[in-house]
Amino acid sequence: MQAFQKLEPILNVAATGHFTLSSKLVLGNVIEQIVLDKTGSGSLTDAMITALIVKLNGKVIFGPITATDLRLLETYITGVNNTGFISIFFTEPRAATKADQLLGAINTPAAGVVDFTIEGDITGATTPFLNAYAVLRSPESAAATPGFDPDTAGLIRGLINTTLAPTAAGEFPFDLNYGSRGESLIKRAVFFSTILTALRVKRDSVEIFGNGTIASALVGYLQTLYGHANQTNMYVWDSLLDGHQSDAQPTRTILPNKTAREAVYQFLLTVSGAGTVRAYTDVYTTLDRL
Repeated sequence: MQAFQKLEPILNVAATGHFTLSSKLVLGNVIEQIVLDKTGSGSLTDAMITALIVKLNGKVIFGPITATDLRLLETYITGVNNTGFISIFFTEPRAATKADQLLGAINTPAAGVVDFTIEGDITGATTPFLNAYAVLRSPESAAATPGFDPDTAGLIRGLINTTLAPTAAGEFPFDLNYGSRGESLIKRAVFFSTILTALRVKRDSVEIFGNGTIASALVGYLQTLYGHANQTNMYVWDSLLDGHQSDAQPTRTILPNKTAREAVYQFLLTVSGAGTVRAYTDVYTTLDRL
C-alpha cells in the first residue's frame, strides 16, 4: 500500500434503494482495494446489501454479488471477518511475491480507465451509512516492483457471475462465464449453494481438479493447509492455492501450429437435489475481454 484515501460521498444511501459512487480521485492511480465502511449505521447488515458491482468505463467487471457472498469470499482469501467493513480486492493478498500480489490491480492509465463506478442495492436497512476508501499506488511504483512484467500492466481482476440451476440430484456438467471474448486467466471458481456436495473440473477433457468427485470437506482441509479459511456452503476450485499466480488457468489452448483456440472447460457439480448454485469466475483479464 502506497496511499489510503477516502473517496467521494456515496450517493443515495437509503433504507431501500440503489446507491452509486463515481470516483475521479482514483483515476491516474493503480487501484488495489476498495473498503466500504458500514460503521455508524443504525442497521446495515451484509444481507441487506443485495447486489454490489464495479464498472469501468460503464462495463461491469465485478459482480453483481451480494455482500453476504462477498464476505465469505473475503474471509476465504484473507481469514478476516469484520462485519463493520467489507473489501473489494483487485490484488491477490496472499500471493507469494509482491509482483504477484499486484497482478490484477487496476492500473487506470494502462487499462484505459476514465470512469470508475461502484453501485449497489440496499433493502430493509435502518439509517444506513456508507463511506468508501481506496488503497492506491502510483503506476511508477507498480512498474518498479521487482518481477513486474510491463505486459501485464493492463490486466485487471474480474469477478463474473453465472447462475446454475440443477433440476435433480446427481453429477451434472456446467459452463461458467469468464468473459465475452475469452483469453482470460482463471484464478479460481467459487460456488455458493446448500445443495453442492462435490466438484470436478476438466480442461480439454483432461481432469485438472479431481479424477473423481472431491468432497467439500477434503477441499476445505487442503485450503486450510495453505492459509485459506474455508466457509460453509461455499466450494472453491483455487488455481492459486499456494500463492503462485503463474498457476492461473488459461482459457486459450495453443495448438501445434502456434494458433490458438478457446479451451473447453467442464465444471462437473454433484448436487443433493434441485436448486440454485451461485457461481463466480475469478479471472485476470483485460477490459475489452469482459
